[in-house]
Amino acid sequence: MADLKRLFGNSPPAAKLCLVLWAILCFAGCSFPAAPSARDTVSDSTPANARVFRMNLGSEPPNLDPPRVTDLTSFNVVQNLMRGLTQFDARQQVVPAVAERWTVSPDGKVYTFYIHPKARWSDGKPVTANDFVYAWQRALDPALGAEYAFFLHDIVNAKAWNEGKLKDPRQLGIRALNLRTLQVTLNRPVAFFPSLLASPVALPVRQDVVARNGAKWTEAGRMVTNGPYRLAEWIHEQRIVLTPDPDWFLAQPKVARVEMLMVTDANTSVVMYENDELDFIETTTSIPPFEVRRLQHRPDAHRLAIHRNEYVGFNTRQPPFNQVKVRQAFAHAIDRSLFPTLLQSGQQPLASLITPGLVGYNPKRGLMFNPQRAKQLLAEAGYPQGKGFPSVSLSYRTSFGGRREAEILQFLWKKHLGVDVNLKNMEWKVLLSQLKQNPPPMYRLGWYVDYPDADSFMTLFIRDNGNNYTGWHDPRYDRWVRQAAETSDGTTRVRLYDQAQHLLLERDTAIAPLYVGEKLYLHKPHVCGLVINRLNLMMLDALQVGADLCSKS
Repeated sequence: MADLKRLFGNSPPAAKLCLVLWAILCFAGCSFPAAPSARDTVSDSTPANARVFRMNLGSEPPNLDPPRVTDLTSFNVVQNLMRGLTQFDARQQVVPAVAERWTVSPDGKVYTFYIHPKARWSDGKPVTANDFVYAWQRALDPALGAEYAFFLHDIVNAKAWNEGKLKDPRQLGIRALNLRTLQVTLNRPVAFFPSLLASPVALPVRQDVVARNGAKWTEAGRMVTNGPYRLAEWIHEQRIVLTPDPDWFLAQPKVARVEMLMVTDANTSVVMYENDELDFIETTTSIPPFEVRRLQHRPDAHRLAIHRNEYVGFNTRQPPFNQVKVRQAFAHAIDRSLFPTLLQSGQQPLASLITPGLVGYNPKRGLMFNPQRAKQLLAEAGYPQGKGFPSVSLSYRTSFGGRREAEILQFLWKKHLGVDVNLKNMEWKVLLSQLKQNPPPMYRLGWYVDYPDADSFMTLFIRDNGNNYTGWHDPRYDRWVRQAAETSDGTTRVRLYDQAQHLLLERDTAIAPLYVGEKLYLHKPHVCGLVINRLNLMMLDALQVGADLCSKS
């Protein structure tokens, strides 16, 4: 990116923006990897006239063991194989799933769930309350290391068991009153508790299946599921095949199979879609940012605003980002207006953590673009005009869009701070592994809300959250986020979230948000019943494939 600075010279601002756009577009046009043959990635056992739905996952799912799932790729597979007590509908409202209904005590602390009598596992056995008791005890077991275990911490004694301070899981506030009745007792009222139970960490798991197969229980031929689909095939790094479960008691998919391919190059995905080798593509995995402009006006194109915050995270315990002024300088040097201009994929600049449409969203929160302040802060940290600044890298997930975003950030930090930042692309599983074991000094991540509440964003940076890779925590932040979850008063929640965001984003600057995204997806006219909501969850329950079926729907 040093050449970009040379190109700029003393050009006026408008010319500079044009030059940035020209440079990024040039890189986009010149650096595509060689595309593999599209036909090499398609199952050769699929009849041409079968009711098959073909999509691209973009990468190998890191894990299909529900409590170990932390990423959207894995979740989009698991949520169609398994189903919890609750689920989200197309309007991201929580609705019954395996639980046909539930009741709540007057004090809001005791939930009683009634398992649907028709709920079955894929081997024909009934789903019972005991399956949830075992699954939640397992998810909270510290030996498992489930990063989302904190979702269940409001259950009596759950946090103590998860932290190894309690030795008997029978003391958890989880009881099977009988085979079809599950009672859960909380430490405090949590208004959105049923929403948490749609997450992977709260899905049921069969104890006998895990005992029999160990860590390989999620492989095809061994995995026993309770959702609308069964895991028919998993050829690692190539494809996953799902087939409908005939015993699924809710909306029945009308497909023969779902083929989830693992095509890492988004350009190849677009070619496959246009060659009728894929039935669905979307911007998360399968549409490069620079293709959005061409594809967005097609009759088979659809747009959807999603609750996802893209951000840069700092390892606050590792030099040079253990200095708050360095982190603040890097945040102030980010011109977020360049992302929608250069990526052209519906990005909306965002400096706050909470996205528009959720209680607590405040467009004035976060550090705004201020290059003069950025230079001043870096000088105060001991690096005037970037002199003497140590070599640092920005780690990001290998993808076309990820590379383009990283290049924009690299350019901005060089232009406004005089700092050379190296770019380090990593496969998704490798990046996740490093974040968990030894977080890099600076990294690019995004976060989809797991449930339609600002709490899903805010709890990401509490001390107990396994996805908080910043090394930062503040007891006041944790306390305010917890208090916000306990109240239904909107004004109080906004005040508490404002205070918490000030600590996270402005005073300590553990992260620097970039933008909130808009999803573009395309599907063939012979596909219908596909549900995608603002949580970016893809539900295939009522999926239908076939012009004869879709013309009637």
